[in-house]
Amino acid sequence: MKFNSPLSPDKADRLIRLLDLGRDGRVLDAGCGQGEFLIRVIELTGASGLGMDVDSGSIVAARKNAEGRVQAQRCEFRVSDAQDEVPQDGSLDVAVCLGSTHAFGMGEAAYPNTIRRLSRAVRPGGRILVGEGYWKTPPASEYLELIGEPVGIYRDHAANVSFAEGQGLVPLYAAVSNDDEWDHFEWTHRMRIELESVLHPGDPEVKAKVRRSRVWRDGYVRWGRSTMGFGFYLFMNPRVAI
Repeated sequence: MKFNSPLSPDKADRLIRLLDLGRDGRVLDAGCGQGEFLIRVIELTGASGLGMDVDSGSIVAARKNAEGRVQAQRCEFRVSDAQDEVPQDGSLDVAVCLGSTHAFGMGEAAYPNTIRRLSRAVRPGGRILVGEGYWKTPPASEYLELIGEPVGIYRDHAANVSFAEGQGLVPLYAAVSNDDEWDHFEWTHRMRIELESVLHPGDPEVKAKVRRSRVWRDGYVRWGRSTMGFGFYLFMNPRVAI
């Protein structure tokens, strides 16, 4: 599982090619996880990038992942809270947040806050790429009960686009995760936990993790796969007010 979202390498590279970045570009990945997407951005474009995440273990992994792939001076990973440290001066060419809108707020406020904060981070004509969940169909009450609050999804695909447009951004492109990407994302995570239980059969924490994972797996198979979607939304900060 290379990314923090149901995204294949081919689709990731396609999104990167749409960012309009060159070697002089500056890109921020807010909630970067283990850094794979940002590293690929730098590999494909030669731009300079900063990835930030509150999880120190993810940042350690991101730095290791970058070794030998990109020049250290062009790629920085930092333990940071995006709420406090995303610049608001329009100094960036591209701002990215894939599957991490919770970095900007809880529940229903997460996506709107992300759109507003990243809009102020990029220059006029700059790009904003956000990955966010959406409902394909109204979710079953049992599935909502399983997920709990905050569920992390509050809109459908069209509403994710229209909200950002209502904030003054220009929608340029959108793509969604397909069933294969969802299955790979969900099942590789479950597989890792099941294999961990084989290595540590008597560990009570691992046993508890397996129980939780199996409940989530059953919910994904019964409801999630048919009702939950994930979209990748590319917007432009307009060059003039609209």
